[in-house]
Amino acid sequence: MKGFKNKILCIILFLIVLTPAFVCAEEKAISVEIGNGNARVTFLKGSVLRIKKDTTESQPLAKGDFLSKGDRVETGEDSRIEIKLPDGSYARYDEKTTFELSAAAYDPSKKEREINVNMILGKTWAKVARFFGLKGRFAISTRTAVAGVRGTVYRLNVNPDQSVTVKVYWGEVLVDRQMKAKTAAQPGKIGQPTPVAGPYAVPGPHAVSMEEWTYIVGALQQIDIRPDGTATKPFRFDIKEDLNEWVLWNQQRDKLAGNF
Repeated sequence: MKGFKNKILCIILFLIVLTPAFVCAEEKAISVEIGNGNARVTFLKGSVLRIKKDTTESQPLAKGDFLSKGDRVETGEDSRIEIKLPDGSYARYDEKTTFELSAAAYDPSKKEREINVNMILGKTWAKVARFFGLKGRFAISTRTAVAGVRGTVYRLNVNPDQSVTVKVYWGEVLVDRQMKAKTAAQPGKIGQPTPVAGPYAVPGPHAVSMEEWTYIVGALQQIDIRPDGTATKPFRFDIKEDLNEWVLWNQQRDKLAGNF
């Protein structure tokens, strides 16, 4: 009986010593996943291809795959993809969409992130994680504009004529003119986006030149950017008229993702 108790005691001590090792291993795995600039595919429907940076060969993506900085992704007809970014944000892309993951860095110890997606064509929906004291930015760039946020839900369409529509469902989005036309994203040639400053107050009514403008787009507001880079002022959109299949699907996915 004494020998049996000794065996039980040894097993308990072994488990006590081993448990921290498992915890450390798990923490290490998590820190590697969120710190290496990767984004994970959490949903995929249909045909979605990935072209790695500095290559021309495309390869099919699958659920569970990781995207890295510089990857270009193209969704086929009747296809969709959802990716979970390193900071816990989600981005989804509809059929016939092309985008590039320009930056996907997140440092939880410093509460800093640098996430940027270059939208070339198609539709994206973003649910951006919100953290108090978080530094850096989360932005979606197009050829003519940059939409930067800290924590919000919004969608952005890049149409075939290169006009852009941004609709905000919650929070605020700072939308400004893409100034560096030579480095802006264009079909077949992807460049680096311009930096986006944090949200700030927009001055009162004034003349907005074609070269420079900045707007803060609030909840249930929309802004349209024309192909030449000029933009409408933010205006309220009708939430009922906006409820199409793409919107409803994303709202359902947002519920599954939970609150941040």
